[in-house]
Amino acid sequence: MGLDPSQVEAFLQEVTGEIRRLRAENENLKRDIQAHELEIRGHKEREKTIRSVLVNAQKNAEQTRANAEREARLIISEAEVQAEKILRDAGERLIKMEREISELKRHRIQFGARTRALIDTLRQILDEDSQDRFTEAIDEKPTQVQTAPLDAPISEKL
Repeated sequence: MGLDPSQVEAFLQEVTGEIRRLRAENENLKRDIQAHELEIRGHKEREKTIRSVLVNAQKNAEQTRANAEREARLIISEAEVQAEKILRDAGERLIKMEREISELKRHRIQFGARTRALIDTLRQILDEDSQDRFTEAIDEKPTQVQTAPLDAPISEKL
């Protein structure tokens, strides 16, 4: 009524084989776990590096944007100063041109007045000369009228 030693031996061998197989599987699983843990650590380090790079990139982007805004404000400020200078210079040139135009108008008026005065003086001289000649012609006996050639200077014609 006991156990058959060959069956016990076969059972022990079977259990031993199963234990070996389970140990081998356990070792394989441990190696897989270690490999996966190494892989996870690598991913975590890459994630940490990526986060650090992203944070630095964000800081650089913010700094670049701030620098660009500062530079834009500076450029706008310089442009406004230059625009004011251009407007001031244009205003000064306009005032100068208006003065020159006024001066030219004054000269034109003076020239017109002098020209009218000269024309009036010449009319008086011509009127007096014509009157004198008319009076001389009436007082003198009729004589032959001398005519100067058409291409002769005016002084010879008179």
